Parts: sequence; C-alpha cells; structure tokens
Amino acid sequence: IPVPVDVGAEIAERAITMVGIPFRLRGRTTESGVDCVGVVAEALACTGIAFEIPCDYTLRGEYLGRVFAFFGRDCFRALARDHPQPGDILLCRVADRQLHFAVFTSRGIVHAHAGLRRVVLTPPPLPWHVIAHWRYTGD
Repeated sequence: IPVPVDVGAEIAERAITMVGIPFRLRGRTTESGVDCVGVVAEALACTGIAFEIPCDYTLRGEYLGRVFAFFGRDCFRALARDHPQPGDILLCRVADRQLHFAVFTSRGIVHAHAGLRRVVLTPPPLPWHVIAHWRYTGD
C-alpha cells in the first residue's frame, strides 16, 4: 500500500530533525524532550492530524492492545514486517514486556534511546525484533 511519497518522506524527515533531542519519558515536545512515543507523535504531526497520544504508561508493560487500537484507525495500514518505506512506524520488542517505537527513514531508524538519553538514528540492520509495522495513508 504505497503512501504518497511526499507524506512518507515528510514523516521521515521530521523524525530525522529530532536526532539529538533529549530523552524524556512521556515527553511530547522537542523543547523538553521526547520518548519513543513522542518521536512518533512529533513525526506524525506533519500530517496535520492532531492525534491524542496517551501518556499513562511505563517503560515496561503490556500495551499491545492499546497500540493496535491506536493504529487500527483508517489513516493507518498494518503491513508485513518487512520492506518498510520512509515514514513507516515500526513497533519493536526490545526486552520482555518492553515495546519500542521507531520511524523508518532511508538512512536507518529514528528512535528515542533511553540509555543514551537522546533521540538517535540507528543504521540497519535493526537491533530488535519488529512485531508490527504501520504506514500512514491519510485515508
């Protein structure tokens, strides 16, 4: 399901501009810091849709139901976990009961790294198992 190239590219480019921003759990602004959910929220902001993003979560927990409900909206399409395109959202499992979001770009994935305390660009291959993959379609 191709997304208009400019929208995927915009999401990816917005994510890349966040590299270096401080990590802050449940952070939602580039001024005060973001976590991996905040990276996705900020990257999707370029679509013009104001998504209500939850803030009541911890680093570890069972949140798959909430995640799949959020991305079950008509404007997203779930895809196979391979062949991502720039702007796609990846959900990874980094540890037991620990999920992690990343935005795919042509240069690697952008994500908030709690250990490094900032948003980083990680070149392929991905260091974690991808358990879900969504594309913003705007439908």
